[in-house]
Amino acid sequence: MLKKYGSDIIDLKSIQDYIQRVADAFAAVLDYEVAVVGEYLEVLAGTGKYKDQIGTVYGSGTINYQLRRTQKSFLLYDPLKCRLCQNCSLRKNCKVLAGLLYPIKLGTKFAGSISLYAFDDTQKENLLKDSAKLETFLQHLVELISGKLNERALYKQSKKTVEQFDTLINSIREGIVAVDYHGKITHVNRSATDLLMVPANLLNGYMIEEVFAGISMGRLLKMTKPYIEQDIFYKYGQQTLHFMSTITEVKYGEAINGFVFSFRSIGEMRKLAGRFIHAERKYTFDGILGQSEEISSIKKKMCRVAATDSTVLITGESGTGKELFARAIHHESLRKKGPFIAVNCGAIPENLLESELFGYEEGAFTGARRSGKPGKFELANGGTIFLDEIGDMPLHLQVKLLRVLQEYTIERVGGTKPLVIDARIIAATNRNLEEMIQTNQFRSDLYYRLSVIPFRIPPLRERMEDLELLIHCFIQKYNLILGKRIKGYTKDALARMFEYSWPGNVRELENAIEYSANVCPDSLINANYLPDRIIKHITALQPSQPQESVQSIADLEKKAIVEALKRYGTSNHAKENIAKYLGMSRSTLYRKIKEMGINIQ
Repeated sequence: MLKKYGSDIIDLKSIQDYIQRVADAFAAVLDYEVAVVGEYLEVLAGTGKYKDQIGTVYGSGTINYQLRRTQKSFLLYDPLKCRLCQNCSLRKNCKVLAGLLYPIKLGTKFAGSISLYAFDDTQKENLLKDSAKLETFLQHLVELISGKLNERALYKQSKKTVEQFDTLINSIREGIVAVDYHGKITHVNRSATDLLMVPANLLNGYMIEEVFAGISMGRLLKMTKPYIEQDIFYKYGQQTLHFMSTITEVKYGEAINGFVFSFRSIGEMRKLAGRFIHAERKYTFDGILGQSEEISSIKKKMCRVAATDSTVLITGESGTGKELFARAIHHESLRKKGPFIAVNCGAIPENLLESELFGYEEGAFTGARRSGKPGKFELANGGTIFLDEIGDMPLHLQVKLLRVLQEYTIERVGGTKPLVIDARIIAATNRNLEEMIQTNQFRSDLYYRLSVIPFRIPPLRERMEDLELLIHCFIQKYNLILGKRIKGYTKDALARMFEYSWPGNVRELENAIEYSANVCPDSLINANYLPDRIIKHITALQPSQPQESVQSIADLEKKAIVEALKRYGTSNHAKENIAKYLGMSRSTLYRKIKEMGINIQ
């Protein structure tokens, strides 16, 4: 039968050389001229005069055309008188005295024909006399051609399967090594050669025990449970590479025929684990690191308001994690199964922001999509839209946003029909919106609509009691990602980190720890491995010359308390830490703050 694989159809032309050899062989034995014509009446093979006609396409008046229509064998014994030959364009020059035509059908589909022709009286007499035997012969010949065609189809399919298999395993990031029953390596994918730093041709044929230390084929053949996530080692030069491997049996029936090793480097596994752990927890309130009074209070309040649909305004300096808090509110809300769409109003050009937020209709402007495009508010339906850097939104769009908050409808750019939207709005900014209102940069009515439930995220310098917890968690994260075993910072380095004001907040702290973890070769990070900006900042704070005037002890004490309050914050927990830092009791600190008239508001 005719085989079809994807877009590839296997036809007679695909085995044209084979058909020609068959035609030559049988013409010599049978003493007839042989012609093979394809599905579209093209001469594909032939002997005698038909060899010269290879490539010729017969017209609609030919006997081959009639055969394609009837798809039945036909004995032609007198071409000049045959009714089917009357309209043939080749009739005047045709020298055929008799012929036997047999269709080639692959399944139910007509694929062409094979014919025997007589050009002299002896050939004609023999052909007509032996027509029944010759028809049986042609039937077997067609079966032979059909078998060859199917063989070709299977070859093409197996070749394609092998190519797809190679593409598939070479696209996998894991290293793949296949071995036979005896443990000889038979196949290696591209990732394996990269991980082992050896070309495939130098690995194929080796025994697996020669490549990976600790692997025993005898033990693998006796294993009763899957060999999953096991340590394997590879010796490369003077170093030993460590991998995590899964080994899978390859069976034919019940018999084990070989094994497939899939493996990844331990370093990459640690990196993936670090990212996974971080991603799993960072969008929940539990994932927001901080045990200070301020952060604990904010998380509790946010958790309570998460169940409502009231608009939330989050303010705070850059790097304090405003988006993390917004995502945590969404995660704790009844909308958590809906989308969370984040838009940075300061990162999108002003002329594009309107269409990004509200979408546009077909033909709204040059370059607009034919079908239009939904905006972020439409995409956030059923969920939450987070408008970051809301202070950077231009005034004309503030008017449109105010309408959304008032009417819960939007209009696409170029549209006339209002669309109802169902999305909770959480906005955030690092700018002082009240000051912007005074300078006519932000609408007061929009401000009051946005700040139904306001939250201010304190900068890191106001919650320094969280610093050690943050350091510990970030060190754990980068130990996993970088494959390090860092235990922490030396006392000197830690003191310098407490003295630094962290203008970039938690984001800057994480970056500093990632830097230190990368460059430090030891288990404890000393001050030399802190980022330069921290070291330079601390150095700048140290006086380079003696004071011109001598200050009283009381003045120095007051100055130290004021600086500590600025740096560590004014919460009760912060005051406890300040008292310890200054070497006094908490009650003494409170008394001195009152006596010295220090304003802690």
